[in-house]
Amino acid sequence: MRKLFAILWKTQHSLVFINPIFCVVIFCMIMNESVTAQIQLPQPAQPLPGGPVNPFAPQTSPVSPNIGPTLQDIIDQEQMRNNIQRQQAIEEANRDIEMLYSKEREWTYLTKVYREAYDSLSQLNPDSFSISKAVFIAENAFYDNRYKYVDFQQALQRNAALVKQIVKREGLSEKNNLALNYGIMKLYGQPNNFYNAQTKQRTTVEPFGYDFEDFMGKQDYSKMFTLKALATRKGQCHSLPLIYLMLAEQLHANAWLSMAPQHSFIQFMDGNNNLLNFETTNGQLVSSAWLLQSGFINANSLHMGTFLDTLSSRRLYAQCMVDLLNGFIFRFGDDNDFAKNMTQKILQIDSNNLSANMIKANRLTAVAMKKIVEAGRPKPKDLPNYSEAYAAWQQMQQAYEKVDALGYQDMPREAYNAWLKSINTQQQKQATKEAQQRMQQEMQRLRNLKVTITNTPRKK
Repeated sequence: MRKLFAILWKTQHSLVFINPIFCVVIFCMIMNESVTAQIQLPQPAQPLPGGPVNPFAPQTSPVSPNIGPTLQDIIDQEQMRNNIQRQQAIEEANRDIEMLYSKEREWTYLTKVYREAYDSLSQLNPDSFSISKAVFIAENAFYDNRYKYVDFQQALQRNAALVKQIVKREGLSEKNNLALNYGIMKLYGQPNNFYNAQTKQRTTVEPFGYDFEDFMGKQDYSKMFTLKALATRKGQCHSLPLIYLMLAEQLHANAWLSMAPQHSFIQFMDGNNNLLNFETTNGQLVSSAWLLQSGFINANSLHMGTFLDTLSSRRLYAQCMVDLLNGFIFRFGDDNDFAKNMTQKILQIDSNNLSANMIKANRLTAVAMKKIVEAGRPKPKDLPNYSEAYAAWQQMQQAYEKVDALGYQDMPREAYNAWLKSINTQQQKQATKEAQQRMQQEMQRLRNLKVTITNTPRKK
């Protein structure tokens, strides 16, 4: 059409000469183009990237853009999260189980020597056993069985040989019970010369003395052991009396362990069957009045035989088991079945053992406190409404009633120190002087008699 206008433009000077019919045709052509220009005719499909369009393929409407996840997408994602969380929980549980097993294996390994020591002690006859063997078993477990019993025996035998030399020099009989106890006492009271028949040499042996540093073994529990005292010649009121008993066993002499509040000492009989009290911490005979002077020995303790009474073989055996248990508790605590079962075993042997009853009371206190906390810390008047907590509280009360019945009174450390140091002034008192004088008179009588006196049988 534009070409037509161009032609007309070029020939516009001659339009007036155009035939009317021709003008009508031109007009119609112009009008027809103006109408058709407004109609959108279908355009052929444009080829898409990647290849030409198949004109015979069915035409599809374009896909609308994704404006968010579908319901199935949400379900799949939630299931995936659950699977991941479940797998993480399984892995965490496996780690916890492995850690638990690892701790159990470690605990089993570390406590193996104690369980073996307990089995060894259990094989001994409580009514007739070697105190040296029992003490060594209990102490060596603390050191993971580092030491050999033969070396322990040799250390005792060397001291026993020294006692025999002392007795001989004093002109006394090695077969006399009182003379042998007198010789053992000398190891605690003064230095002694020892003659070695093999080397032909004489040496001075220091006396067993008191170790004032950490004497209760709060920081270093080995301070309680005879193994330490035999090596250093320093001990305290637990180890020194046990050494005395073991030497008496080596020499076939009779002596007994006796207890006082947080203390132990030795008793043996004189020629008139009177009990004498020997204080191993300073190597002196002491009176019963001084022992009572501590102020923490009441009528109950005397009536029950808790204090100032000789321990029978059975009670001494139970005390050796207590020593094993105390070493275990120091290292591993008492919140376990082994400590609980061992405490029960000791109380089966000696139901009045004060140490075992106190250990039991302490354990039941921890159990009761835990149950009360779990119950929400109810007031005392409301405690019967919580059955488990109330039952635990009652068991704790019964345990303390037993301890009280045995005559226990808490003795502060300062009071114990003051009482122990008072022995130095006690030596000047008449009762103690008389005990020392009687011992010297008895020794002189034995020198003059030069006959063997039958050993007094063990009491009880």
